[in-house]
Amino acid sequence: MRSAPVAFALVASACARYTPAPLGPGDTAAAYQSRRLDTAELRAYLAAHGAAPADGWRSSDLALVALYYQPALDRARAQWRSARAGERTAAARPQPDLQGELGYAPGAQALESRWLAAINAVFTVELGGKRGARLAAARARTAAAVADLEETAWRVTRVVRAGAVQLAAAEERLADAELGAERTGAFAARLRQRYAEGALARSDLAAIETEDADARAALLRERALVAAARDGLAQAAGLPPAALAGHPIAPEAAPSCAADATDSLQTVALHRRPDLGRALAGYAIAEAELRLAVAGAYADLSLGPGYTWDQGIGRWSLVLALPRLPLNGNRGPIAEATARRREEAARFAERQQGLLEAVAASAAACRVALAELAGADSLRRATARRAELARAAYDRGEIGASELEPIELADARVLRELHAARRRLAEAGMAQEMAIGAWPPGEIRWPDPRQAPRPEGVSP
Repeated sequence: MRSAPVAFALVASACARYTPAPLGPGDTAAAYQSRRLDTAELRAYLAAHGAAPADGWRSSDLALVALYYQPALDRARAQWRSARAGERTAAARPQPDLQGELGYAPGAQALESRWLAAINAVFTVELGGKRGARLAAARARTAAAVADLEETAWRVTRVVRAGAVQLAAAEERLADAELGAERTGAFAARLRQRYAEGALARSDLAAIETEDADARAALLRERALVAAARDGLAQAAGLPPAALAGHPIAPEAAPSCAADATDSLQTVALHRRPDLGRALAGYAIAEAELRLAVAGAYADLSLGPGYTWDQGIGRWSLVLALPRLPLNGNRGPIAEATARRREEAARFAERQQGLLEAVAASAAACRVALAELAGADSLRRATARRAELARAAYDRGEIGASELEPIELADARVLRELHAARRRLAEAGMAQEMAIGAWPPGEIRWPDPRQAPRPEGVSP
């Protein structure tokens, strides 16, 4: 009888316990609103990976902030851990069954035992390599989860890089709007003076006043767009907009744009793009699932040793069984798995071709943008030279302000067109960076996304 407490203790120790973990949406929202750039934990994390935002925050610094704060990384990391736990589940062997029987025979003879007891253990042996195939599929899912985690981290940093480039473009447009409003306002003031002196018609003054009003409206619009771009950059970094207030943003380096060397860029893209690795992992999963379906064509073997005590007589027995005989050869699941493998192979080929086409398209866009920039730069040099000559003539008294101002306004418009051409080139460069899988520029030691930046259970 001493064995009964021991058996009960073993069973009790094997039982898992459920630990509740309620989710509070209010706490999550409060944690988001309390995020800052000056916390000691974040500063230590940035310093450990080579970020030193002393003179201004660069896109690479804010990309690290995004890797620290963005919940998309926590979600992808949890999926990876779930996939790793799935490997343990896949490696488990079938658990044995234990069956018992207790009976009583009231019609037995007086000197015979009327009790009957039997106990049987059933062990299942998997055949056909099912466990190996199941484990291979689980490992492929883990590889897919790692690829998804790496792709999530890369895309998070790309959003920050795009936000920083958009902010730089908005600030450049604001500077152009300020210059245009300043020159237009000064010209309008001079023409109002001439109108007051009776030397200018009302129709001529109305035209410049309309242009002056448009310039001031454009200035207000560009200021609002700069504020919106700054808020968008904060949100890309996983911060509330107020967290970025008061922190200087360093000038963002313009993306490089290569119009040639398409073959080398495509080679770089094939090695860098994490979504291509995700597609390969998807094919590996389909391959392992086909292997598992083929293994399902083999029956398993069940062994059931048992002992029976029947009215005073004990007997040992061994039961052999083939449960769930696959009489149809498991042809249906095999056909489905084969089709899925073909589907994943086609999906990978589609993804790879799309990637190569995106790299080629980005090189073509760079050629067009470079040609536009060359034309805009040539025109800008011509108008700048004309404006310089006009100002010299004005200083010598050869022309008046009414002749100088239109030339300067035309020069300001050409300057805005030049900056617009530069921004289009930057957009083409951003598309090329995206196509080849580049990370934000900077001397940053990018962390392993599998390593959580915070202790388990600590809110960001």
